[in-house]
Amino acid sequence: MQHTKIIIPISLALLTMAGCKKDSSTEQENITRVEVHLTGSGGFDQEFEWSDPDGGSTSNATAETIVIPATAGATIHCHVHVYDDTKTPAQDLTEDIEAESNDHLFVYDITGANIGVAYDDTDANGQNFGIETLWTKGAASTGTLRIRLYHQPTDKSNLSTPGGEVDFDINMPVTVE
Repeated sequence: MQHTKIIIPISLALLTMAGCKKDSSTEQENITRVEVHLTGSGGFDQEFEWSDPDGGSTSNATAETIVIPATAGATIHCHVHVYDDTKTPAQDLTEDIEAESNDHLFVYDITGANIGVAYDDTDANGQNFGIETLWTKGAASTGTLRIRLYHQPTDKSNLSTPGGEVDFDINMPVTVE
């Protein structure tokens, strides 16, 4: 009788542990490709790609030069798309990131190029999200666009150091014509 009292609680505990699974939505995704989709006046509609095929060290990453022609107009809409190409077929992570906008923040830094970036979206709490932005184009120039995606930022109003984990940190050359 004594053994039965011990075995039942142990069996229940083992069954409970066996039934627990890690929540896949909390796992960090393998980001291998980021597309910057720009649209503007005059029919300007282009996608520019940063790619790290193996998703590991970024030493073999490539980045297309973002070229904004004079005909694109002064204001350009940007939407970022995020992918994991290590899966077959490639997994589009964009919708998952949008669904979890409260837990994500895109941060943009422009160096050298005459472009201003303003957020064109917010999360469910009315705070910055940044998958959608409006770019204001200035004079012809060249430079670098840095995009970082933060996961669980602690301060979405602090775009310099919002806290949290960095899901990706990429650089792309930019030319304003």
